[in-house]
Amino acid sequence: MTLLHTFITFEKGCLFLIKNKKGLQKITYVKNQNLLEPILDQYKKSNISLLPDAKAFKQEKELFRHYFQGDPVDFSSLRLDFSEGTLFQKKVWRATQEIPYGRLETYKSLAHKINHKGYRSVGGALGKNPFLIAVPCHRVIRTNGDLGGFGAGLGLKKYLLRLESISL
Repeated sequence: MTLLHTFITFEKGCLFLIKNKKGLQKITYVKNQNLLEPILDQYKKSNISLLPDAKAFKQEKELFRHYFQGDPVDFSSLRLDFSEGTLFQKKVWRATQEIPYGRLETYKSLAHKINHKGYRSVGGALGKNPFLIAVPCHRVIRTNGDLGGFGAGLGLKKYLLRLESISL
């Protein structure tokens, strides 16, 4: 299997993007570009060929450039390949995509939107979100106003919220 990849650098590190024929398969945060080598090695060990191809990511690069400049960006135009998620995860990720730029949602209210009682399981599904920023799990907080968790670290979550002018 061959996948395409690219990197997008920004103030706090870089995003590592992987694309297949269906669309984006992954948007991952990497704090330091030197840490990318072990990630690439994991794919090699799995017999998955990753080819660098910046041209194939023109739309993504443009959207993220605007986003990191602080412009309101709607990532719904990106084709995301949700095929690696469970049915429940996909439902949570799609509902999370609907959270507008600069707005917050709670785990509990997100659970209510998808007619699910377990808001902790919503948090668990968001912890498996493979599409950092495009599926904006950084916009989801606890009911009491605490940030909750974030797979890429709370420092990055705070940075993204400040970038979107969200004050806590």
